[in-house]
Amino acid sequence: MGIESNKGDAIALMREKLKAKGNIQVVPLKTKYPQGGEKMLIKAILNREVPSGGLPLDVGVVVSNVGTALAIAEAIKWGKPLLERVVTITGSGVSQPANLWVPLGTPFSCVVEECGGLKENASKVIMGGPMMGLSQYTLDVPVIKGTSGILVLTESEAVAREEEPCIKCARCIDHCPMSLVPTILARLVKAERWDSLKDYGIYGFILGRAEFDMGRESSPS
Repeated sequence: MGIESNKGDAIALMREKLKAKGNIQVVPLKTKYPQGGEKMLIKAILNREVPSGGLPLDVGVVVSNVGTALAIAEAIKWGKPLLERVVTITGSGVSQPANLWVPLGTPFSCVVEECGGLKENASKVIMGGPMMGLSQYTLDVPVIKGTSGILVLTESEAVAREEEPCIKCARCIDHCPMSLVPTILARLVKAERWDSLKDYGIYGFILGRAEFDMGRESSPS
């Protein structure tokens, strides 16, 4: 079980609760983003690398988040279907960030209202996280089983930066969580050399629609 190192209380509690189990180990993880993705967790905990375009099963691993583990336990023990889940409502554009138990099917508007509503400068709502999430253009969408969070960004946070000349500083390469070479990928895309992208690990690409939608007019209503 991987828990980020800045959550000391959670690490101590889980170690105490699991002490009698014997076959479960709690591993403190470096606090960084992204860290919760399957491939990052496998590398951080087991030092195994999932091949580009591959699955965790290819390296003998199955990754389950706590929500999935709980849902499986409740289904097996009590025959309970997945009816609700914990949703993290956060971001500078929401009045009172919180973690809430939310019934599936609840509109985003009701969830956000429970957290005090949107601030005046709220500009973008994302289902999920800032890197792999999906931009939402209305709050009239339901919470589904995959809704781990609702992220609300302000106008200043959602503005797209103008493209600037690449000076080959390699910072994007150093920080890419998937060990890709963004400078080469960008050049191949501009040249429309689609077939060549496979040679540079394009199937390891993890960005969601939220990244590409930054700066577009998408104020939630």
